[in-house]
Amino acid sequence: MSRLTVIICAASGLLLGGARAAASCRVTNETGYTFAVSSGNAANQRVRAHATAAIEAGKIQGKSEEGKTISGSCKDGGEMVIVEKNGVPLLQSKKK
Repeated sequence: MSRLTVIICAASGLLLGGARAAASCRVTNETGYTFAVSSGNAANQRVRAHATAAIEAGKIQGKSEEGKTISGSCKDGGEMVIVEKNGVPLLQSKKK
């Protein structure tokens, strides 16, 4: 009986851990800057220039090597886009 309890607890822990790892937000970077981004509980995620990356959902703060900054928030499963307007990078919700 105790072996069955251990197996059930281990399986439920794996299922809960998998659900946490799946929480992400998709960010498309349409600028020429690469950003080092912190979001949720994860730091040092990279969103490269002219590319799309999946980052952890939550509050987003990023900075490029050139000193440009972005900030915002994204819910799980959300899609964001980084665009440049008048020389300033902006993080916005992606229009569908």
